[in-house]
Amino acid sequence: MKAVLVVAWFGTRMLPITKTIPKEMLPVWNKPVIQYVVEGCVNAWIQDIIMIVSQQKKALEDYFDKNYELEDILQKKGKQDLLDLINTPKNMAHYTFVKQTQMLGTAHAILQIEPWIDEDYFMVIFGDAIYPDYMYTELLKKFAENPQPMICAHEVPKEDTYRYGVLKLDGDKIIEIVEQPKVEDAPSNLVCNWVYILPKSIFPLLKTLPIDASRGEYLLPDGLNILMKQMNVLVCKTDPFRDIGSIDLWMKANNKMYQDGYLFPPL
Repeated sequence: MKAVLVVAWFGTRMLPITKTIPKEMLPVWNKPVIQYVVEGCVNAWIQDIIMIVSQQKKALEDYFDKNYELEDILQKKGKQDLLDLINTPKNMAHYTFVKQTQMLGTAHAILQIEPWIDEDYFMVIFGDAIYPDYMYTELLKKFAENPQPMICAHEVPKEDTYRYGVLKLDGDKIIEIVEQPKVEDAPSNLVCNWVYILPKSIFPLLKTLPIDASRGEYLLPDGLNILMKQMNVLVCKTDPFRDIGSIDLWMKANNKMYQDGYLFPPL
């Protein structure tokens, strides 16, 4: 199965630093956020990774590419430990970079990778969060037992549901994603975790979506709600991710690493 990492957006919550540095390249301890995501995929035996990037995200491509000059300098100085560090990311997986030339929303981003998807299902991960490694393994195990579309979700306090896409459920089957409901209208306290296993058949649905009037974008949850009317979409309950999408959350992640040496408690 291929993993698709959506990393094209501007990162406006973290300006001005994200004017030139992709937020996925910001470090949590000694590695950029994006490397944690790739490592999670690789540890679950997913090594074919597609990144949906934008014109402003060349640093992402450079990070997973060869740096001839730096490698030559480290080799000549006998800095094998540092050479291994910079070579690890590029050797972990096979990468494809696909550009979203216009920021027209999450559904539009997913449509950009249609020519690269040749299997019936693919994984989608939004790349400004770090997930526990076991989440990927749990998701793939559940999919192997019941190969149907899946959405990862975690519980939040009821009073926080207005901030998320909240799942309406019938057992393990997802009936609807309700975007940022009023707290009193939230159908559950399970919210989308920004990680999905989607069928190849979703591409025609995404092409028919109307633009969301309030945001001026084509939104993936709208396509998923249509998909749910045509086939079962199952929930995979997991632990919360660590959001890195704002300055305060990014700092909290670094503080956690500094104090404890890990982001998630060891199993």
